[in-house]
Amino acid sequence: MKYVQVFSILLIVNIIPAYALYESPTNEEKINFDQLLAQFQTVDAPKKDVSDVIGTFQKPMINTFFCNLHDTDNQIITIVNTKLAKFDENTTNQDLITGGSYTWHCSETMQNGKISLNCNNELRINPEVISNDTQIDPQLHNIENLVILYHELLHGQLMIDAIKSSPVWQQETCNLQPGQNIDYSFADPDHKIINYLQTQFASALVDKAGGKMITKEISSDETNNGTFTIKVFSFDDYPIFENSSKITFRTNNISENSFFQVKNDVFLSGHLKDHAKLGIAWFYLFNNEKTQNVTESIPLWIKQVAGQWSNGNVQDGYFYSAIDYLMEHNMISSNNEKITISTMPHWLQKSAHLWFTGEIDDSTFVSSIQYMISSGIIH
Repeated sequence: MKYVQVFSILLIVNIIPAYALYESPTNEEKINFDQLLAQFQTVDAPKKDVSDVIGTFQKPMINTFFCNLHDTDNQIITIVNTKLAKFDENTTNQDLITGGSYTWHCSETMQNGKISLNCNNELRINPEVISNDTQIDPQLHNIENLVILYHELLHGQLMIDAIKSSPVWQQETCNLQPGQNIDYSFADPDHKIINYLQTQFASALVDKAGGKMITKEISSDETNNGTFTIKVFSFDDYPIFENSSKITFRTNNISENSFFQVKNDVFLSGHLKDHAKLGIAWFYLFNNEKTQNVTESIPLWIKQVAGQWSNGNVQDGYFYSAIDYLMEHNMISSNNEKITISTMPHWLQKSAHLWFTGEIDDSTFVSSIQYMISSGIIH
């Protein structure tokens, strides 16, 4: 019997120079960051050395190099500081949850053949994500927090690596003309490097916790004008998780995302936000020792109503009454006595049909309803 919990988190990063008023972090954010950083530095998992960017929280990193004889400029001096900043709640909305951001704030001066970059960078971490207000499964919560921090530190470290040792970046900067912009693309805004590094890191952490991490990439060629439904994996390939498992996932560059199960196969539906980039989904499997056996307790008429509703043969109100019954009998939990639904996800009718036809089990369907409650779709 499968227990399915859905969690989608998109990590957003700002890397282009921007200027705004600095806001100090809250005490909660400062405590959370310090605790998370301490754990990150001691965790036993393969990860890139990000000690340079971590060091910039304590003291400036100063890097100086001299240009070649025939370059436009003769010396580049870079000073990098990083400080924790208050998370901006305006970056969250109904469709995405922002894990954090690392922002490069650099002022540039050019004088007498010398270019000076003074960078006062900011790292932000979403306190709601860190404190688990997003209702992610606790077994995965700590892993996700470490991945979020690692992700943001990489946006700082990769740019620092370029400043310190990239011949390409150094040559471009040494030949910078007045009015031209410094190249900050080495911070990897498209996540071409970061996705691989954080996947490697997260996978090792999941393995240590007794789970399995599955990565799926979706290109525009696999979509219909950006929209897709694609098989991600089969439990036949992971028999240890087949009978009692929790599934959690998050995505990058995919909106309107959801997954469903047909027999032993798990499918992902969604829409590519940027057709020119890959969509990536990370699925996490864990054995669920507390899976509830709800098969015998759900009356047959509930499944029949769901099946008729999925085919358009009964009105929404009858289906809502069936959900009310599940809440009243403690098969799903809610703080409200009666439900209201602001937006009906397209995938729910598909799930209801699969449940009615026996292609997914009771626990899987009930968990999808529970997800809607946790996400605020059902109030």
